[in-house]
Amino acid sequence: MSLKRKIKALSQRVLRRPRYATTTLQQRSLSDTFSAAYQNLTVDGFWQILDPVLTTHRALVQSENPPVMSILTPTYNSSLDWFIETALSVLQQTSHDWEWCLVDDGSSANDIRTVLEQLAEKHPRIRVMFQSSGGISAATNCAVEMARGQYVCFLDHDDTLVPHAIERSLQELEKGFDAVYSDEDKIDVSGQYYVEPFLKPDWSPEYLRGVMYVGHLLCVQKQHVLDIGGLDSQYDGVQDYELALRLSEHSLHIGHISEVLYHWRKIPGSIAADVHAKPKIEQLQQAAVNAHLARLALPATAQQLGNHRIQLLPEVKANYPLISIIIPTKDAPHHLERCLSSLFSISTYPNFEVVIVDNETSDPRALQLMQEYPVKRLLFPHPFHYSRANNLGSQYAQGDYLIFLNNDTEIVSKDWMQNLLYYAEQPDVGAAGALLLYPNHTVQHAGVVMGIRGTADHIMRGFPMGADGYAGSLVCAREVSAVTAACMMVTSQDFQAVGGFSEHYFHHYQDADLCLKLVCLGKRNIVVPGATLIHHESATRKEYYDLADRYLLLDQWQDYIESGDPFYNSGFALDRFDYTIKAA
Repeated sequence: MSLKRKIKALSQRVLRRPRYATTTLQQRSLSDTFSAAYQNLTVDGFWQILDPVLTTHRALVQSENPPVMSILTPTYNSSLDWFIETALSVLQQTSHDWEWCLVDDGSSANDIRTVLEQLAEKHPRIRVMFQSSGGISAATNCAVEMARGQYVCFLDHDDTLVPHAIERSLQELEKGFDAVYSDEDKIDVSGQYYVEPFLKPDWSPEYLRGVMYVGHLLCVQKQHVLDIGGLDSQYDGVQDYELALRLSEHSLHIGHISEVLYHWRKIPGSIAADVHAKPKIEQLQQAAVNAHLARLALPATAQQLGNHRIQLLPEVKANYPLISIIIPTKDAPHHLERCLSSLFSISTYPNFEVVIVDNETSDPRALQLMQEYPVKRLLFPHPFHYSRANNLGSQYAQGDYLIFLNNDTEIVSKDWMQNLLYYAEQPDVGAAGALLLYPNHTVQHAGVVMGIRGTADHIMRGFPMGADGYAGSLVCAREVSAVTAACMMVTSQDFQAVGGFSEHYFHHYQDADLCLKLVCLGKRNIVVPGATLIHHESATRKEYYDLADRYLLLDQWQDYIESGDPFYNSGFALDRFDYTIKAA
């Protein structure tokens, strides 16, 4: 291939790389990859590729107009083979309202230093500074100080942006957001394919405490970064994550762009290529979360789960508030005995009451169980109505916190109530729901997605216990639109504020309806894997489906459903329960 053809091919690479290819590395021709064709790119070769693009771009830029977005890139001994792609992706942006602020952190490689010096001379929107080695946070902070734009975004020296990344980010920021983040994917080790798309939920501060999910591309108003002191060098390695945690502590309006705008390169030895590549990262992540919890006075401690996942362990309390557990039941002694036995023998929470709402039980063993265990028994002598029975129970509950619990559940984790309470006590949390398992230890409930099957359903049904789920979604607490009332905690005050369970629903969706009403109050609903129960609902059970309840849910919440569940990316198929990406 002639040099001219190579230059043209490389300058168009960002637009042409196949996405999410299913071929294996063995099936690909390495002679066609970037690394094979452009190994050991020299400074002269770099400029042969970039100069024509720089010339074209300079003619498009109105240099008298100040930039709106400052792209911040620290460099250190950067490979020209990869940095050429980074530079091309910046110059090929559809928006020209940017500047590129590069700070070299004491590189010893002369080629990248030479390239950077010349870049600043060749383009008015590219600004370069050099500093002695101070680490990535120090270099990024220097870039923040250099920035003239109202907004800043973070681009690593070996990654790339999609052509419209800056344009889309500015469009969202102009809607009034203080910060926005996008979806992302990875450039595979061959340099030829986009792989492993990460489709993220809308702003989820609880999920952020467990998973470093915001990632790339993150764009923030520059002043907010300055106000919180910039990046912290003691967290080099997770500095972007720690910055996101501190940003989350302020009343900022943070938006999500449900599009892949950033390509993260998989380099051998990097986190992108191997999640276990840098063990120190998990310690830094844990330390960052613990510092974050301390600043917010949240009574919990971060615990590593592996795979860069964090679980929050509630601190021991001096005084535990009364929790009222409401269990509707009729006969079914085998269910009731298992539920009550595990509740009283396994639970370690010291202050709870159990309110049994008895729907005309006649079975002698079931009646005996209500005598054997210290429970309050309320008679409900009417045709069974789930909402009405639970509402009755709430009227006689003495606790400030209510747990609605099915009689066919079995307690697994001894501190399940403490874990639910940790979230329910937070004033901006509405409902906290448990992780429920089938008897075969596969997932029955890990949160409800609005829009699945046209209405609502449980996500990750059938996943094995102990699995990570999608990006930590089965092991870390996270925001969801709704949780099931088979095991749900809510404050008595919030329950009364939304009018309890709507009694217009007879069989289904009263829990989803309640949770969405809590959302309308500005509350977050959280699914809590630290509270695990078995739900003895058959995985293959065929039950009566009430179409009237379906139509009622659609009538009341159609706008919410049609706009898309904010915690289930619009790129996922709604006919599946497993985060399958929609077909192109």
